[in-house]
This record gives sequence, structure tokens and C-alpha cells, in this order.
Amino acid sequence: MTQNMFGKLKLLKSGGSTSRVMDLLSVYERAGPLGMTSKTAMFNTKRLNTSFIVKHTLRPWEREQLSGARISATKIIIPISECNLDTGGHSIFVEDPALDEKLSSHLGVSRALPRFRDDITRLRELAKLPSFDPYLLFDHFRLAKRPVSDAYFEMNERELGAISEFVAGQINLLVRRAMNSDQDGSLAKARKLASTLFEDHTSSRLDVLRLALNMSPEQYRDGVNGWKGTLYYCWRAGSCNRELSEFIASLKQLNLGQLNAGDRDEYRQAMGGIAQLAGQRWARVQNRLSQYHDQFSRFIKDGDGAALSQFLIMAPDMFVEMGEDMSRIQHVCASWRFWVGDREPADLPVAEARSLFEDFDAALSLEPHAKAA
Repeated sequence: MTQNMFGKLKLLKSGGSTSRVMDLLSVYERAGPLGMTSKTAMFNTKRLNTSFIVKHTLRPWEREQLSGARISATKIIIPISECNLDTGGHSIFVEDPALDEKLSSHLGVSRALPRFRDDITRLRELAKLPSFDPYLLFDHFRLAKRPVSDAYFEMNERELGAISEFVAGQINLLVRRAMNSDQDGSLAKARKLASTLFEDHTSSRLDVLRLALNMSPEQYRDGVNGWKGTLYYCWRAGSCNRELSEFIASLKQLNLGQLNAGDRDEYRQAMGGIAQLAGQRWARVQNRLSQYHDQFSRFIKDGDGAALSQFLIMAPDMFVEMGEDMSRIQHVCASWRFWVGDREPADLPVAEARSLFEDFDAALSLEPHAKAA
């Protein structure tokens, strides 16, 4: 375990959960009224339930620690004191080959205990998710063997209903087309199948859809999971675009008048580079969204089953890649909003922005996704 988070845990907590930060400490503190119990907590070990889990962009020395092939990893940060975050915390990467040994030693828990083994399994499950967006967490844990409290999802019923309606609408279009169901009687059946697909895509009732697409059970299961994730990001794309536009506009308002000419040029260059990287990330998201809409449209309008089958085969990777890009954009936007707060541009301490810009540059930097897997 390393102790390298001195002074930063308050920022993680005050900034709240984002697509790249799971603030379990705040959830734990407010969970009482929401009905969390030991059975519905994220982990069996209390200190893990008061930790931070972060999708972290690796620095060069950290890449060497994890064999050098990755550009990002999932970090657990355990505060030294939950009441005084200024004391910092201990961290370890879930992808560390010695995770079990290091974590059990730090927590004082035997590696052989079933509850500790369950916690390790859950950490690795979380590491596989492309982001910690509440809807993805909700969908992941909805059918889990050990469910968790709704307190972790931070979604109101209206938002969940809107997402579910959007996803179900797309699924319903697919089911109707696959079954050639345009008549009223068949439409009712198609809607039931659409609901089944959303709630339990392993149901034997969906064999007709899988067979219509000429897919194996494994291809179909993985494809539908990836498809639902892709649909979620389709739904989130509008808000992500607005957040990005607001971030870039706010970034340009940073008052550089307090700096000398040389420093102003350096900051302008850094700000321009961040805006460019964010734009490139967003362009990749748009490209994948276009891919999805084109192939889905070919199936709905032209009955081209091969187009949809091809998309479903690609969907798991597409889902992860879109999640990576969108979560990085949204994390940067959320971090900037928190830093700016209610202050006016003239009141923002430019010197504080330097380390923030370095983090943004690292988070948005474009490298092959294959290395980040």
C-alpha cells in the first residue's frame, strides 16, 4: 500500500461521486435514512465501505508498477482517518498482482475468509466497468447475487424512468422488426418481449429474437449487455455535450491578467491543449454514436439482420470505449465545476489551476484503448 493522497481526499469527497470517482465515504455517512444494512453495503469490510474508488490515469512510474502495458487502472484509496481527511490515505490498484496480500495485510483481515474473498471479487467487478455512472451501477447490481443499497446509485425515479423509457423504446423497435410485428396483437407481444429483454435477457422467451439474428447464446448475451450500455451513452450524449461546451466556455474565462506575459502564454497553450483533447474525445464518441445509429437504422428500415448482428458483436467493445471517453470528459467537467464553485473568474487563483490542468491533460490524453483494457 502507498500513502500518496495527502491533501487530496477532501477534494474527492467534496467533489462527490462522478463517473470516475466512487465516493463511498459520503454514501456511508448519509445512508442511514436510505436503509443501508450490512447485507446491502458495497463491501463486507467496513473500511472499504468508507473508501474512495477511482478510475485513475496512470503516471509513467505507476505503469511500470503494473507491467507497463496499461494507461489507466482502478485505485482504492482508504482514508487514514474518516473524520480528518487532511491526514491522507493509503492506496492500491485493483490490478496489482499482489492485491489480495497487500489489502488483507492493511485491513488486518485473513485472505482465507469468505467475506474477504467476496470483497476482492466485487473490486474486480468494479474494475471491469468502464465508468461509475449510476445507471451502469444500477444495471450491474440489479441482478447481482449480492445486491447493494439504492444509495449507491444516486438516481431519482424520474431519471431512471426516462432512461428506461428510452432503452425500452429502442428495444421495442428491434423486437417488432425482428418478429415482423406491425399489427396491434403482435405489438403487444413485442412490448412484453422488449420488457423481458430489459429485465432478463437470459430468458428462453427471447430465443426467437436470438435465432432471428443468427447469434450464439454467448454472442447474444454479451451483445445485449454491450447494447444496453451503448444505449445508456446515447441517452447521456446530450448532457455530456452541454457539459463539455460549458466547461470550455468557462475555461476561457479564467482571468490570466495577474500573470506576466510568458506565464499567460503558457496557460493559454495549456488551456488550448485541454480543449483540443476534450474535443477529440467527443469526436470519437460522436463517431461511435453514428456507427450505432447507422447500423440500427439499416435493420429497422431495411430489415438488414446482418447489420444488427454485426453491431451486437461489436457492442461490448464499443460500450467500453464510449464509456472511457465520456467518463473522462464528464469527470474533467465535474472537477472543473467544483473548483470554480460560485467564484467569479476574477477571483479564481490561477496558480491553483496548474496542477488541475496537469490532471486534465493526463485524463484526456489520447492513447490506444487496447492498452487501457
